[in-house]
Amino acid sequence: MRTMLAAAALLGLPFALPAAAAPCPGTVVLQDSYATPNPALDPTVNESKITIQGGKAEVTFLKSGSRNEEYVGKKYGDANVCATFATAKTDKAETEPAGILFWAVDYTAFYTFEILPSTGQFAVYQMVPGTGWTVPLAATASAAIVKTMGAPNTLQVETRGNVATLFINSQQMGTFTGTPPPGGGAVGFSVSNANTSLDTWDVTDFSVAIP
Repeated sequence: MRTMLAAAALLGLPFALPAAAAPCPGTVVLQDSYATPNPALDPTVNESKITIQGGKAEVTFLKSGSRNEEYVGKKYGDANVCATFATAKTDKAETEPAGILFWAVDYTAFYTFEILPSTGQFAVYQMVPGTGWTVPLAATASAAIVKTMGAPNTLQVETRGNVATLFINSQQMGTFTGTPPPGGGAVGFSVSNANTSLDTWDVTDFSVAIP
């Protein structure tokens, strides 16, 4: 599992509990209510299993590792991608990142914008074919992240050309420049599990909107 790097800087943003997730800004073109399984997601059980029901995608880990889910068959250029992530209240506060997957060519080439609630950090990772994980944006501390176990955190990635703007609980974290696939990329979510416990992640309110 990827290890979050040391914090780059404390942003000093005001602390606030997130409000209920609002639809992604723009014209919504994909919205998964997680009432029934979506055929665009992979139900395969390996290191984890995914249960779609009751308004959430619940990923339960059977061993340590990560799960990257892409909504296959649809690609987006300029878009806003939003989702809310929460662990169970009973989970341990460990190194368990989760976040939005975007600019994906396939499962060998994509970016993720992730938070680590246990330490209040965020980062951007890139999966590069033949290389593995790189870190375009190193782990950075932010008071916008709610660190309480079981509390939701809502993330948004706004892509415009080769620039992605990052938001946590409606607060802008900054931008970075990447390499989006020609013709647009797939989107999805990424969740991981610590080595010393088998925990769960709940994903809700996943949506994509065109500006």
